Amino acid sequence: MSKNEQNAEIIAYEKIKRAIMLKRLLPGQQLAEEWISKNLNMSRTPVRAALKKLQEERLVEIIPRRGAFVYEPSIKEIQDVFDVRLILECFAAKSAAPLIQDCDIKEMNKLLKREQKAYKEKNLEGFIEVNNAIHILPAKITKNEVLVYQINTLLDWSNCYVVLRDPFYNRSVETAKNIPEHKDIFEALSNKQSKEAEEAVRIHLKSTADSLEAPLNIFDEI
Repeated sequence: MSKNEQNAEIIAYEKIKRAIMLKRLLPGQQLAEEWISKNLNMSRTPVRAALKKLQEERLVEIIPRRGAFVYEPSIKEIQDVFDVRLILECFAAKSAAPLIQDCDIKEMNKLLKREQKAYKEKNLEGFIEVNNAIHILPAKITKNEVLVYQINTLLDWSNCYVVLRDPFYNRSVETAKNIPEHKDIFEALSNKQSKEAEEAVRIHLKSTADSLEAPLNIFDEI
């Protein structure tokens, strides 16, 4: 592959992904290679490669003989992923509480500030990054590498749900439920309260899953 072709593939990948993240391309919408290549002023080859890369990230689904579509996760899939996250992340929070150190509390406060900043700037990519860091921190505190790996894998899996279904752009710092829910988790951890930390994680993940499973209202914000 020539350098120009590689550059075109990167551009196509970034443009399509950005359009999905900004909700300009919606779950279930077909991504016709010809239409995309025409709008991006490039051949279909880099577009096809970009779509395959986005499929690996679960943002695009390629169906043989039908074409590519923006991925549309089922409610069952979301439930299945969050059911497993609930088990692992509750265990991580319960285990991390008695091990918490001052440096961990400082890190928590930094993450909460970054989360608020992402909302103020309407930066979905920034929010996903800090949200991942918030959810993996308890597991890191336990120093259980298997736990860290498994939760990271599930976070990578569920990031697509945030991109595709989370009403991020309709929320503010004041209305986002996850901000006070994350604070509750960190407060329990800071006070070395295992049961309270576990319950705070349970409440938060249930709240998040419910928001992702809720049907989208096409008349919102009109």
